[in-house]
Amino acid sequence: MGHDSHPHRHGHEHQHEHGHQHEHQGEDMVEMLELDAAVMGSYLDKATDRIRAALGREPSVIVDVGAGTGVGVRALARAFPTAEIIGVDASPKMTAHIDAAGHPSVRTAIADLDNGWPAALPDADVIWASSSLHHIADPDAFLRTAAAHLRPGGVLAIIEMTSPPLFLPNDDPLEERIVAAMSTHEMNPFADWTQAFSQADLDVVEGVDLSVEISEITPTVLRYGASWLSRIRAGLADDLIVDDLAAIDALVDAESPSSLARRTDLNVRSGRRMWITKPHRTTDTNL
Repeated sequence: MGHDSHPHRHGHEHQHEHGHQHEHQGEDMVEMLELDAAVMGSYLDKATDRIRAALGREPSVIVDVGAGTGVGVRALARAFPTAEIIGVDASPKMTAHIDAAGHPSVRTAIADLDNGWPAALPDADVIWASSSLHHIADPDAFLRTAAAHLRPGGVLAIIEMTSPPLFLPNDDPLEERIVAAMSTHEMNPFADWTQAFSQADLDVVEGVDLSVEISEITPTVLRYGASWLSRIRAGLADDLIVDDLAAIDALVDAESPSSLARRTDLNVRSGRRMWITKPHRTTDTNL
């Protein structure tokens, strides 16, 4: 479901809106990201395993750009316990959340990546950007800059959604319309960066499917579904028809006969894709 999407002007506006929402809706955002990790986070171990294989050594420095609440930071710290992990985010509330965990190998930096690579950051063996590249105003420039700050043999790992979290049966048209509405927004969260990698002289070492399917519908899964759909309801209020908005209201209303909690046909899944890239190395035939 990926799309080539480089809406730089709109992306810059979205980046500041994104940061603004972090400031004013920090707790809601924290809860949403942590619920996503609790329910869908099994993809993280697969992602770090593939990064280790592509890197071929234990990393010393890893930078997580757009680190949010630290979901990726925690996964990277588990997978690479000897590495220094640096979580970068524009929101002080997000970096404070990471700092509060008190992991000894983790530190944070507050930086708006629209302003370029932070001078205080060292070059890295791994640069990790999970669901963050599409928030950057000029992703092409960021990719070139990130590549320049990789240590020799280092990898840049980009993760994006291929679909949002889905909860209803495969043939339910409501979620199809939600996905369609999300795809037409200013900043497409399902971006395919393959062309951008080529333009930034990055070779794709491996593309990894990180799709997740949930078999057990627990209270946490239901809370995640209600939280996600409530955010979608607010964010797409001007894009969905009245009947679809009413259907979402019923799904998140615990008292409704149509609520997520009362349905027996839920099919919970999400799609993500990771590209592991390295700077292109040319061979000089004169040597």
